[in-house]
Amino acid sequence: MKSLFISFLFAFTSLGAYAQYSLIFCEDVNPEGVPKMPASAFMVSDRGGVLRFMVRGDEELNMDSIKYQLYFINQGGDEEFVTEFMQNVEPGWNYAWKEVVFFDPGNYRVKVIDSKDSYLTSANLTIKRP
Repeated sequence: MKSLFISFLFAFTSLGAYAQYSLIFCEDVNPEGVPKMPASAFMVSDRGGVLRFMVRGDEELNMDSIKYQLYFINQGGDEEFVTEFMQNVEPGWNYAWKEVVFFDPGNYRVKVIDSKDSYLTSANLTIKRP
């Protein structure tokens, strides 16, 4: 029983050794890293609409760059790759954001990948017409 407890304790504490990341969609990000008007759905006109993809870490990001992969989610629920955006990351940053313009309504998934091609996080986004 004692070895089971020690194994559980080791597994639980090792999970905490990995940084946690979140992806937030918002209209803007202030200089302190606070997202303005965060949401998972946005209205855009046929002329397009600007929003931010913001990645926040519970520690420093500790990577050279971030890759945002954008997928369209079709009627069957399958992901269709649309494009990807790269962003350089400076030492000491615990958040980063990328400005993106959307034109087409629909459901999307954004996956965040680090400079070593490791998955960090993802989130779904809905774009609607007014």
